[in-house]
Amino acid sequence: MLKAREIVTLIFALALILVTALLGRWQLDRAEYKKALTARIAERMQAPPLIQAGDALDFKPNEWRHVIAYGEYSADWTVYLQNRQHNDQPGFWVLTPLHIVGSQTYIMVMRGWVPRNFDAIDLLPKVKTPRKITQVDGRLAPAPSQWFSFAPDPPGAVIRQNIELTQFAKYHNIKMLPYVIQEMGVEKDGLVRSWPQPDVGMYTNYGYAFQWYSMTALGLGLTIYFLGKRVRDRSRTLRHKELHS
Repeated sequence: MLKAREIVTLIFALALILVTALLGRWQLDRAEYKKALTARIAERMQAPPLIQAGDALDFKPNEWRHVIAYGEYSADWTVYLQNRQHNDQPGFWVLTPLHIVGSQTYIMVMRGWVPRNFDAIDLLPKVKTPRKITQVDGRLAPAPSQWFSFAPDPPGAVIRQNIELTQFAKYHNIKMLPYVIQEMGVEKDGLVRSWPQPDVGMYTNYGYAFQWYSMTALGLGLTIYFLGKRVRDRSRTLRHKELHS
């Protein structure tokens, strides 16, 4: 018969096995949800293009869809997000706000990548920017994610680590949409447009599920081992008593 302390340990072990199994199941469910989301994103990317006028589009159902906007670049407000890499080469993402034609609204355009000049790190790369109303073809995308930084970028910084669209709009006193266009068109402006594919983190969830199920298997294996050892020890004790009785 198990002692009170052994019973408590067994209950704790079984609870741990149950919890880790449930967490593994939850991570698998999340992975399946994201797998379906990835399929929906692929469908959106093949859908007919949207036209971005002055009013905001319904972003979530249309995220990563092909979009076309007409407007004029505000070249003087171009910003360069540093430490962005392409083929392991450091450089900048170039972002320029586009004043949408026929409105007072701006949308930030992620125009592409350009390498950094290491002979003069503060020298801005030359980027050709149209000075007329132009058509921008791209994908409807969320604003660039915020990278770790020891200090916030000055509001008017041209070379910067991050950009927050609300603060940018407030600094320039403009109305700006809360999402961006990742430009995909072929323009002779010296920019590389090889954007990372949308990643919803599906494989991360599969990895977490594997870790939780590994802990479940380990806990189950150890519980069976120690219960078996307890039974064997008990049997040896009984045989020993029978031999000496």
